[in-house]
This record gives sequence, C-alpha cells and structure tokens, in this order.
Amino acid sequence: MEEQIKYVFIPGVNYVTPEDSGALERMIMPGDFDHSLVSRKKLDVQYGTLEQQKLDVYYPEEGSGPFPVIFYVHGGGWVMGDKHSGAINCIISAVKSGYVVVSVDYRLAPETKFPENFYDIKTAVRWARANAKEYGFDPDKFAMTGDSAGGYFTLMAAVCGSNPAMEGEKYGYPGVSSEIQAACDYYGPVDMTCEWDVYYKDSGVKCMPSKVEGQPSFEEQEFCSVSAPSLAPLICPDSYVHKDMPPVLILHGHEDAVVPYQHSVRMAERIKEVCGEDRVELIIYPERNHSDRDFLCDESAKVAIEFFDRVFGR
Repeated sequence: MEEQIKYVFIPGVNYVTPEDSGALERMIMPGDFDHSLVSRKKLDVQYGTLEQQKLDVYYPEEGSGPFPVIFYVHGGGWVMGDKHSGAINCIISAVKSGYVVVSVDYRLAPETKFPENFYDIKTAVRWARANAKEYGFDPDKFAMTGDSAGGYFTLMAAVCGSNPAMEGEKYGYPGVSSEIQAACDYYGPVDMTCEWDVYYKDSGVKCMPSKVEGQPSFEEQEFCSVSAPSLAPLICPDSYVHKDMPPVLILHGHEDAVVPYQHSVRMAERIKEVCGEDRVELIIYPERNHSDRDFLCDESAKVAIEFFDRVFGR
C-alpha cells in the first residue's frame, strides 16, 4: 500500500500587505499565455480522477510523433497561477524544435496540502506515459521544466521518480512509471531549513519583506501543521538526491529577491556530491531577478532546449 505523508506545504515567502502582495503577483505572474501562438494543441485534457487535474498539450507544426515531451509546471508560490501562465514562454518555443510541451495544472495551497499538489504532477506524468501512443508521445523521452514553485516541483520530480511514497496513484494509472529523463529548474526553492534572509545578508541582495508585524504563523494560515525544521527532510529536494536521478539544468538569477540564488547552488552541490559533476549544470545570471523577463523568452528557452537535446541525443 502506498505510504501517505500527512503534512502541509510551506511557501517560502509570505506577503500580507496589499502592496507586497501586489508586488509579488506582478513579479512572478506574467499574465496569460496566448494559445493562438501554437496552431496544433489539445486543451483542458483531464489527466487524473479529479476535475481540477487538467493539462494542455502543444504540438510541433508538423509530424505525427512519437515526440519527446517537456512538461511545464507553472510558478506562483504554490498559492496562485495555472497552466495558462505566460511564464510558459521559458519553454514553449520547444515546439519549433520537435518537442511536445505539456502544461500542467495542479491544486493550490492552502486548500491542498503537500504532498497532494505534488501527486498531481506525478499523476500527469503517469497519464502521459500510459497514453503515449494515442497522443504521439515518446515515453522514453520525458523532460520537465518549471519556474519558481514549478521549479521546485520539477526538482522533486527529478529526485522522486522512483519513490513510492511520492506517487499519488489513487488519482490514476497505478503501476505506470512517473520517472522523467531530464529536468530544467528555473529558480526553484530548495532550502526550507532556515530563514532565507540569511542568504540575502550574505550576498547583499535586497529581498522582498518576508515578515510583517502581526502576521499569522504558518500554522494559523494552515500552510503547515508542524515546524519548518521538522518538515525540512520531507520537503527539501536535496534530501532525495540519489545516484540514479536524471540530469538536471538549473538556471537562477543572482539578484533574485524572492528565492535566493544560493538555493540553486546548494542543490547543484548536492547532486555533484552524490552523482558526479556531469549530472548537473548550474548557470547563475549576474543581473537577473526572480521571473526576470530574460528568463521568459525564446533565448532562454534555447538554453533549456539545447540541454534536453544533449540528454536525448538529438
């Protein structure tokens, strides 16, 4: 029987004033993606047993496949956003390189507690592998990318592909593999063990405020049922790194004011320690911030696509 983990997820940054909340949304939610930019697509495909579990499939202009697949997982601090996020521009041009891009909706906090939202991502991968022939997917060439909270889920998918406690098979396709063969993380959080201000003090980056006087605790907001130190081993992606995990590309901006760039340094160092230097590539961009527009464009997508091409031998 599948082991269940009964914990609530902790968003890494918390905003309470209208000004700060608006600043967060403007920074990490770049508007909706224009579906008309891709002519071949299948929208609102249900991948699990729940009504909320839907995804969009974007195809190359020509060909019948089987195509390699890149799953896109949106950001939004685990509390906002959906599969229509304009941040998909970080990878959507992959359809011009012969990839299918699959944009996945997942349930949001605080209504949904970890690991339930991660189960959605894993179920989407199982759905795609189980239905690969019908949809023209190559089940041996599955990659994933995501920004911010979506980058976190991307890292978790890379390190928990064979972890039975992180499957959520009750939502469909039990016994089907949810493993991915490559991952590209855009500035996803990793370290839940300390206050992130420590990183900002070290780097000198001016961060967005994470605490306001009178702010309710995570427990009071129902984001977390136990303290962060107790949760850390369960929610930190670097806790799950293992020698058989797929190759990972990590992209982060040094001036990130939401998720300190040191998160990505920590993840890369852990992968190198366990798997060797060739399993991870880390690029820190000197002047980029969180959800910087230079990440959400074809030029940035080219970096990720070339990485996936190398992994898949294309």
